Amino acid sequence: MRNVTTLCIAIHNKMLAAALAVPAVERPLSQRETMQICAQRYQDGTSPYPTWYLFGCQKKNVTGLVTNYTRQGLEVFLCPEKSLKADIRADYIDVQFCSTVDTELVSYWQQAGKKVFGYLPTFFSSKAFLGDALKKNNGARYLPLQKNYNHKSNPILPGGNIAVWILKTPYGSAGKNSDGTPYTVWQSEALEEHLPSLIKKLKHNEELICSEFIFTNDPYAYYADHVVHKMHFLSTTEQAAQPYGLYCQKFIHHCNWPALQAQKMLPLGEFIGKPEITNGYIDNIHEFTTFVEALSFHKGRVMLSIDFILPPDGIPRYLETNKLAATFAEQFDPHLPPLVDYYAQLPLNQ
Repeated sequence: MRNVTTLCIAIHNKMLAAALAVPAVERPLSQRETMQICAQRYQDGTSPYPTWYLFGCQKKNVTGLVTNYTRQGLEVFLCPEKSLKADIRADYIDVQFCSTVDTELVSYWQQAGKKVFGYLPTFFSSKAFLGDALKKNNGARYLPLQKNYNHKSNPILPGGNIAVWILKTPYGSAGKNSDGTPYTVWQSEALEEHLPSLIKKLKHNEELICSEFIFTNDPYAYYADHVVHKMHFLSTTEQAAQPYGLYCQKFIHHCNWPALQAQKMLPLGEFIGKPEITNGYIDNIHEFTTFVEALSFHKGRVMLSIDFILPPDGIPRYLETNKLAATFAEQFDPHLPPLVDYYAQLPLNQ
């Protein structure tokens, strides 16, 4: 009987269903099923990002996790996040594309001698935690002016002569709060008037973040007034998070000032509109090295997408971290492979 080394790739339930083009996945797939699907889906150039992450895409020149791990001599199988168990039969477990994994479950696996990749504790999904972690890591200057509120908070805006604020919950992404509603953008006078009622509506376990809306004047983006940079980062068990290459994605927005002036408050999408997306070069960004050092609290073998913005003073402002970003299969830097391929090719002890 041969000695087989197995690796489980665990995926957020909806992501795995999308990758397989089925309504839902109710059980782990066998190694044989995984390889059969990989061969089929690799040929499909119209697949969504989750398919590219797992199975690669011939048209996009992405190899994907399954093939990259298989080439290292591993028997690979897939598992929906909801089916993860303490007694899972795998020597290695990749949870990069899980939304949350219980800390006790990860500890149990590690004590059992299993190697876990792509894991961040659940609290990293909280913007409030990330902001506090950045402050504690000498990164306060890289945060927008902001304040967290709960149902007992005084309804007072953060100090500073800020004209526009953005409201969001600690949990959420892609411009939406944890309940699916959009982030909102407010003129200062309107928010000052409505903040007491907004705080009063908060439940005992709910929080609200009021953050300065950062504007830009980017000469490399037609002097657009709101340009968000999405940069790939990679950390390993031996090194804290570092930028992957010298290129990022730039989301170039032109804000709808007449609408905000007329309505005083707008959903984020209505204010910033649809972006023009292009690549950006980060090597000439002022203070970028110390900005990266302040983000070094991201640790462990994991891929990250970090959003930041550059106001006219040139000092980066951190917006959020995303572990389930829909860009890891894109090749921003022409000199490097897509990050998902590089990540899967790392030695297993990293």
